[in-house]
Amino acid sequence: MHKHMFDVSNGRIRQCKNAAQDSAEFQLYSVADAFSRLQQERHKADYDMSDTLSAADVELAINLAADAFESWNTIRNEQIAQDYLFSMLFKERA
Repeated sequence: MHKHMFDVSNGRIRQCKNAAQDSAEFQLYSVADAFSRLQQERHKADYDMSDTLSAADVELAINLAADAFESWNTIRNEQIAQDYLFSMLFKERA
C-alpha cells in the first residue's frame, strides 16, 4: 500500500510541478511532494542504521510536514484533493 501511495504522490508531483503558485494544483504539489520526501526519509530512518539525523534534519522534516498540512487545509474540499485521496486508496484498473 505504501509503495502505491508513494507512486501516486510522485505522479501528482509530475502533473502539478509547473502549476501557478496560488493554484490548488500548486498546493496539491506541495502536499504530494512532502508525502513523497517524508516517506523516503521515514524509510531511511527505519532501515539505514548507518545514517544519523541532525537536529536541523529533524526541524526541516517537521517544517515540511507543517507546510503540507497548511497546504492541505487550503485545498481539502477541492475536487483535486478528493481525487488525490481516492487515488491513494484505490488503484486504477487497467
